[in-house]
Amino acid sequence: MTEPVIRRRLDALLPVLFAGLLGGCQSLSMPDVFGGDDRQPQPGTLATLQSIEPTPDSVGDSASEVSLDEVMDSYRALLPLLEDPAKQVAVRHRLADLEFQRAENTMVETAMDEMAGAIEAYEQLLAEYPERPGNDQVLYQLARAYDLRGMSDEHLATMTTLVNEHPDSKFWVEAQFRRGDLLFSNRRYAEAEQAFRTVIDADPTRRDDASFLVNAHYMLGWSQFKQGDYREALFSYINVLDLVMPEQQDVESVGQEYRTMMEDLFRVFGLSLSYLDGADTLQAIFRETGEKPYEILVYDRYSDLLLEREQYTDAIDVFERYIDARPLSPWAPRYHMRIIDTLAQAGFTADIPDRKAAFVRDYGIHGAYLQQADDETAQYIGQQLEELIPELANRHYVLAGETEGVESDDHYRQAAVYYEAFADTFPAHPRTPEMLFLLGETHVELAQWPEAIEAFERVAYDFPWEGEPPERAAEAGYASVLAFREYARTWPREPAETYNDYAEFQQLNRQRFVNAFPDDPRSEEVLYIAMQHEFERGRYGQVVEMADRMIARIPAPGAEIMTETGLLKAHSLFELGRYAEAETTYQQTLRVMAETDERRPDVIESLAASVFRQAEALADAGDTAGAVGEFLRVGEVAPTSALRANAEYDAATLLIELSHWQDAIDVMVAFRSRYPDHEQIDTLPARLALAYRETEQWEKAGDELNNLIAMATTEEEKRETLLIAADLYERAGNTGKAIDTWRRYANTYPEPLDVYMEAANSLAGLYDEIGDDSSRRFWLRKQMDAVDNNPDDADDRMRYLAAEASAILAREALAYYDSIRLTLPLNQSMAAKTEALEEAVIAYQKTASYGVSSFSTEAGYQIAHIYARLGRDLMDSERPEGLSELELAQYELLLEEQAYPFEDNAIDIHEQNASRARNGIFDEWVQRSYEALKTLLPGRYNKPEITVEVVDELG
Repeated sequence: MTEPVIRRRLDALLPVLFAGLLGGCQSLSMPDVFGGDDRQPQPGTLATLQSIEPTPDSVGDSASEVSLDEVMDSYRALLPLLEDPAKQVAVRHRLADLEFQRAENTMVETAMDEMAGAIEAYEQLLAEYPERPGNDQVLYQLARAYDLRGMSDEHLATMTTLVNEHPDSKFWVEAQFRRGDLLFSNRRYAEAEQAFRTVIDADPTRRDDASFLVNAHYMLGWSQFKQGDYREALFSYINVLDLVMPEQQDVESVGQEYRTMMEDLFRVFGLSLSYLDGADTLQAIFRETGEKPYEILVYDRYSDLLLEREQYTDAIDVFERYIDARPLSPWAPRYHMRIIDTLAQAGFTADIPDRKAAFVRDYGIHGAYLQQADDETAQYIGQQLEELIPELANRHYVLAGETEGVESDDHYRQAAVYYEAFADTFPAHPRTPEMLFLLGETHVELAQWPEAIEAFERVAYDFPWEGEPPERAAEAGYASVLAFREYARTWPREPAETYNDYAEFQQLNRQRFVNAFPDDPRSEEVLYIAMQHEFERGRYGQVVEMADRMIARIPAPGAEIMTETGLLKAHSLFELGRYAEAETTYQQTLRVMAETDERRPDVIESLAASVFRQAEALADAGDTAGAVGEFLRVGEVAPTSALRANAEYDAATLLIELSHWQDAIDVMVAFRSRYPDHEQIDTLPARLALAYRETEQWEKAGDELNNLIAMATTEEEKRETLLIAADLYERAGNTGKAIDTWRRYANTYPEPLDVYMEAANSLAGLYDEIGDDSSRRFWLRKQMDAVDNNPDDADDRMRYLAAEASAILAREALAYYDSIRLTLPLNQSMAAKTEALEEAVIAYQKTASYGVSSFSTEAGYQIAHIYARLGRDLMDSERPEGLSELELAQYELLLEEQAYPFEDNAIDIHEQNASRARNGIFDEWVQRSYEALKTLLPGRYNKPEITVEVVDELG
């Protein structure tokens, strides 16, 4: 501030101050004149004149001027009448004041100087009454008069006299201030400084007007400034600010009377700093004084001054020093932004990005500053960050695209930091999804897949919407799917457990996209991939649900996707055991599948399998008939399926279990015809044989067993099969096949012996049926030989069969014996008869040797019969012709002699046979022996039986 400005400021202020002091002077002088406040003036006395004073409203009014003159005239008229010197002095003092007032009013109204009278009056009083107690008031008024006339030297001298001679005057403080002001105007700065210090150091009770203290500090600073003591001047200005702005931080809150002073003060403050070390000095001053509420104004005004002078670097230093001194101040972030603005204003654009980056770093959400900032400052910071972060992020993103290698990666990384910072700072901001999307793209460029996925997913799923999703959300969701796809390429290097975990996370990502954006065209592909994943993991229920969603999509997916979806769904239903649904789905899939699709045969197989499994399920549940129907249905729904053969085979098996023999036969016969090379074809003969047996189709059963013989893998299996086949042919009445089969068995398997015996027995019987006696006898003898050669191994059945065979042969021998008639020449026929007898007897003895009672008794009877028959035949033999009666008698006697031994042997043998009755054997042949004995020994055996009658009644 220049000196003329201060002068004008004080000239405007002094009339106001002097007017107040004049009023005070007048009011204080009157009680002294009349002896104090308790002395009441009497009416009609001079004391009543004390109330005749001009009022502010009367200044300039002609009526008031007349009244003032009248008062003055009254005082002049009164003066000669007063005898008391003190009262005379008081009236003269009063007249001098009235003259001063009149001259002042004239000067105000007409600018005419009529102050000489008042000055003369005051000077006379001082000259005549130098020791008067109230002279400080006179000096004060005189000084005012000098000041109004522009007599600065006299004004200064009068004020100096007042402060020197009246140190206890109530005008002393003001006088000192006026002196300082005059000294300052006269460039006597050191003396002015001293005067202002006395005002400052005065007892506060003597300073009725606080403005004196404020102005004293202010002018003290100017005095120091004029002397080049800039640093001390700064402290004086600080004192002014302490008084005027103890709590305020803006000039508008300062009283109107200090507004101009404040503006000048801030300017001279800046000038002082400019003469020192500028920002460094300013920082040091406040470090010494401590933080002040108006401190920011000082920094602010100083920086404005520097900017006005285009001292941009110095202005930036001011901002930096403040930030350094008050890093947590609400103004620190604002000054940081002013630095950026100043750099832009100065054209120093190269430094701006780093400054902006520093702002984000120091005042961003992750910095300590924001945690303690007040709401207003936090809001301000937010407004800056809202613009700075995207700007910095985009700048690095662009630079990354313009550079290569490590430098490019560094820019991408820095861009990612800013994009993420924006999202963290403004989670609900409309631009946050965009920033997160760019963050995801940045991570993609860096191949930071997990981070990219997280960013994209936040865009897609963390921001609620209603109705149609934002385009950016769906785009981000799909971008996360693609990022996961790229990420998955790195997993093979991971342990299996980690790989599986990652794969599950990827699947969740796919599902989120599909669920959140079902109408997005890309969700079709993602849904299909998700289905594949679920299928590969064996989560078939999920696959079915996803497939249903795919099928229900509008518009419907293309044929290819529908085919793949149908296959996955059908396979899953199959794995879940939902075979009926799987069958339906396979059929639907085949309808949309291209005819040229190489997988059609496999799908048909799966279709057949689904029906097959339905059949198995019914079988397991006990619904055998239903299972048969399903097995047979395999051929209906999938006639070309390889599984059809197994299905029909199993159907036949179940039909056998159900004893549905003919149905089973039909299925198996068709199976054999349709699948001659089937792996189960060799099992059919046995099954068919069983079915044919159950339906009494014996020959067909035998034929099947004959087929089975060729497929037998062991001799035992062949033997048993051959045995059964022979029996079936025999039961069928096909004697030829029966004989061939039995003979094949008997000739091939002499062991086991008991079965061999049965085979030989059957052969003997069959040959008997066809009249082949020679073959019959052969197999009868084979039975006898088997027992004869293995007596220890023969059981009762074997011995029975051997005995029976022997009996048959013996009967033949007996029949031959019986057929021989004794004819002449008797010796010849007798020889033949005797030979036949021996053979028959030997044959029956052989039969008896087997120890089978039924055949032993027959043998006994027949041997006796043979001998008895020979005796009878001898007696009945032909007689030679030409014998005389005597010769005939002698001849018959001779025959009797020859026949008697045979008859006697017959009796013995019959008795032996009949004796078996004592052992409990009384069969046909024993009985017949008894009957024969009745004839042979009637006296002994032909006696009537005596029956003891029963008495019906006693006594």
